[in-house]
Amino acid sequence: MEDLKATLERLSHFRPEGYYTTTLYLRLFPEDRQDNKYLAVYKDLVKKKEKDLENLNLEKDVKDSIKGDIKKIQDFLSDPKNLYGCRGIAVFSCSRLGLFEYVKLPYVYRNRLAFSPDPLVREIAAIDEEFGRVAVLLVDRKHIRYFIMDITGIVEKLDFLEPLTTRAHRFHSGGALLKGAEGTFQYRMPARGAAPNIVQHGVGEWRFHTRLKEEWRRILKIASDALFEEWKRVHFDKLIVGGFIEEGLKEIENFLHPYVKEKLVGYIEITPEEVTEQEVWEKALDLLWKKDREQEKEIIKELNELIGWGLAVNGTSKVLEMLAIGNVRTLIIPEDFEKPGYLCPKSHLAFLKPECPLPDEKPIPVSDVVDEALEEALDQRTTVEVIVDKELQKKIDGLAAFLRFKL
Repeated sequence: MEDLKATLERLSHFRPEGYYTTTLYLRLFPEDRQDNKYLAVYKDLVKKKEKDLENLNLEKDVKDSIKGDIKKIQDFLSDPKNLYGCRGIAVFSCSRLGLFEYVKLPYVYRNRLAFSPDPLVREIAAIDEEFGRVAVLLVDRKHIRYFIMDITGIVEKLDFLEPLTTRAHRFHSGGALLKGAEGTFQYRMPARGAAPNIVQHGVGEWRFHTRLKEEWRRILKIASDALFEEWKRVHFDKLIVGGFIEEGLKEIENFLHPYVKEKLVGYIEITPEEVTEQEVWEKALDLLWKKDREQEKEIIKELNELIGWGLAVNGTSKVLEMLAIGNVRTLIIPEDFEKPGYLCPKSHLAFLKPECPLPDEKPIPVSDVVDEALEEALDQRTTVEVIVDKELQKKIDGLAAFLRFKL
């Protein structure tokens, strides 16, 4: 996180002095990496933006700098080693002034390429705030491991063996201390008057299963106590619990402190003993992505309800109008939606028609007005929701938005 802060600090203070900065946000999910599909996506973005570059009417050396950025970014993306450990990346370049920075991210809102006087870093800040700090607790009968994730990656904080765990010896009978649990557990046979052998073996089986349950619940209690102590030291925003779900992993909810339990997002099936940090990172991202997709139905449902109250709009033109007056609380974007339009260079507002609010502004044609709307929304500290489900996308007329106030 310190490296990210330093990078954002450098970018926020970068002044191109008449030149433009090239900004790229690119999705790098596993399916995007197959056959280097992301490179084809980048090349398509470049083709779409070439016309926008001509409409900017820039001087030759400024255009040459941007062309150098495009080449440098492509060379960077062509080396898979540069893209390890992320599902999205932001790249910033100004070749004439020697700027080249990149930030690895768990995801991006959408693939976009932009040429602007300043680096467009607001999406990184928005994703950082949205993603937050995620705790991952892994538990089995021998291990308790604890990780902390943020948008920069994952770090393991705790890894210890539960010392009270005993090795199970199936149906061990007798009243003495159980083998493998010396000094820990002591079970005594109840007094019986008849059939001592049958009683011993029956109670031995019962005792075996009881001991397993006792040990498991004790492990969960110690794991939840350790988790609460870590939460008091460094607060986290979300909690993921991993292990063997069939072994009763969800029983941990009975031991979690209420403050911690309300952060619980879900469970991942994973082997705590052998798993690496990168594997935990991938599993956790899969779960978080799944949970986000599950929320899409609720977003569309809320959209329909708020439209009836006059607190939401559905339609690209309406959304752009609301952005122009700062009345968008949440911007809703179908994942691959694109729409040509116009950008007002002084007010930085986008519209579908060549009209600007200031009399001396001359609108510039842009290939995709959605990118401009997204950047304006981030500038207004608006939350962004991307709809991936194709069926739910059909219920949105281009763009949609929740409003801050009723008109």
